[in-house]
Amino acid sequence: MEFLNKRDRLVLTTISQSGPAGIDASTLISLLSPLMTKESIMRSIEELIIKDLVKVTNLGQGEVRYVSSKNVRDAMINLDIQRLKIAEYVKELNTKKDEILKLQDKNQQIEQLRNIVLEGLSIISIGLINLYNSMPELTIPEYVESIQPLIEVMEKLYKLVQKSYTKEETDAILKIIEKYRGEKDYRILKEMLEKEEMSQKDKSI
Repeated sequence: MEFLNKRDRLVLTTISQSGPAGIDASTLISLLSPLMTKESIMRSIEELIIKDLVKVTNLGQGEVRYVSSKNVRDAMINLDIQRLKIAEYVKELNTKKDEILKLQDKNQQIEQLRNIVLEGLSIISIGLINLYNSMPELTIPEYVESIQPLIEVMEKLYKLVQKSYTKEETDAILKIIEKYRGEKDYRILKEMLEKEEMSQKDKSI
């Protein structure tokens, strides 16, 4: 599977947002001209027509309309539903974040933060799985781009609540590193992890 490039996705989503009636050529060019040249727009349209993602209708008197395929519009419905779920989660995250910060018990604070983070990761993962069956070459890159700010926040939050790896998990990860990076990097990282483990034990005493 090959993702559509940014230019083609922008043209295609703009056309699809006009629904089954499509959009006339002059309006499309007017909407996109601040972002790309007319030549780039027409080049994308040609490629999308070849891929059967867009149909062109000539209404006479020089009026040309572009209509995205039903599959594209159905995929956009799915994409917007997943975006809606993300938007609802962001609202919940903002509300619960303030409540969690007010908790006096640090362990309870971390546990509740972990729950809300895992909920977000679950929503993101399920969204990707749903979109994988719905024109993924269009929907997945659009989805990932739209949730990028949330992903950056989730990465920071996850580091705060991530549970330590078990010894078995650590050994398995080290073996993977040894396989691709060699014995030298494997030993360096293993020593670093052992020192970190000793440091954590000293702090807990």
